Order: sequence, then structure tokens, then C-alpha cells
Amino acid sequence: GNPVNKKISVSNVFNHVPTWLGLDGTPQSITATTGDVNVTTSITHINTTSGAHSGGLPDGSNGQIKIITMITDGGDSVITPTSLANGSTITFEDVNDTVTLLFTNSNWVVLSNNGATVA
Repeated sequence: GNPVNKKISVSNVFNHVPTWLGLDGTPQSITATTGDVNVTTSITHINTTSGAHSGGLPDGSNGQIKIITMITDGGDSVITPTSLANGSTITFEDVNDTVTLLFTNSNWVVLSNNGATVA
């Protein structure tokens, strides 16, 4: 038959995906000593070859996920989000320092942190 009144849940969909899920798009690349992390790409790469970096992170959309990672270390990178739960800055000091953030309840919330400092 007909697919009348058939229900599917999110867990049913994702429990049966036969491969990993990827975030599409080209990552934002920050190479200057100043510049904000954007909310239009899912991933941002920070390259501090030019020296220490500082920038902001505007509020996102509810449910948005943002990944920020340092790919080249020529100095620290300090990100000051407009709204960050449990802190005011995120500092990246070494290659592979990475945070995964979720925007919810009007704040960026750290879902995972590998080496960065949230203060």
C-alpha cells in the first residue's frame, strides 16, 4: 500500500543511516590578526601565521552548530562571542585546539572542547 498515517521519528532515520554525517560547505578561513568568526559556515579554521588573533562570534540561530579549530599556530586566538554560556572568551593556543558550539537559549553553549580555554 499507501503510506497513509505512516510515522517516522528522527531516531528511526538516524539509527539507520549507513554512514557518517558530514557538514557540507567550505570552512571559513581566518588568517588576519583580527576578524570575526562567521555564522554562515559550519566550520571555521584559524591560522595565526600573521600573529595573535582576536575576533568576535555573533549570535547564531537556535539549534545552530559551529565548529572552530586552530590549524596553524603563530600566536593565540581569542574569540569573544556576543553570548557565551559559562564564560566570555574562548582562547585557542595550539594546533588542533577545537570547540564545538551549539546556539540555544540565546547563548553559544560548548558541546565539546579539545584544548581551548573557555574563561
